[in-house]
Amino acid sequence: MGAVAGERWVATLRRPWGRAVEGVFFAGLVAYGLFVYALIVPLAADGPLKRFALKNNGDLREEFGWDEMVKTVAGIRDSLPAEQRSSLGVFVGNYGEGGAVEILGPAYGLPMPISLTNSAWLRGYSVPTPTTLIVVGFSQKQAEATFTSCRWAGHNGNSAGIKNEESEDHPDIFVCGPPKMPWGEFWRTHERYG
Repeated sequence: MGAVAGERWVATLRRPWGRAVEGVFFAGLVAYGLFVYALIVPLAADGPLKRFALKNNGDLREEFGWDEMVKTVAGIRDSLPAEQRSSLGVFVGNYGEGGAVEILGPAYGLPMPISLTNSAWLRGYSVPTPTTLIVVGFSQKQAEATFTSCRWAGHNGNSAGIKNEESEDHPDIFVCGPPKMPWGEFWRTHERYG
């Protein structure tokens, strides 16, 4: 907004002043771009830039532990009897967990995640519906209230020791049966925003 008006204003200035204003504008634009880049992209494996990014970018913190989580889910799947593996789904509690399983899961042969959160809800659930679910991102109380016959199967964390939603709020992973209500009814009544 204001780019056209700004360009017209600069055109009315004498040439040296116009160039100075343009230089200051573009220098500020580059400085802001570098700031945003440092905020979003971890520029260093350790040190002040990494600490700055982790302090100011909550979404970046949430990506720590994705590899370990997906590897743990695959290990849980591999420990199940063949009949449970044949009708398996991975049910995730938020879009970060869903992204981790969707991006990193194919390397482990994991199915696409099932999620009730945001636009993932629009994708629906797999057909035929899974009878065994690996549930990530739920507390034990939530899992037991939502799904049938849940049991603790693993723990979620990250080797970097970064505190995030997965390691702090719901670090446990469960193996459960299907939802307590029919899939269609469950899907219509449990859409979440996060």
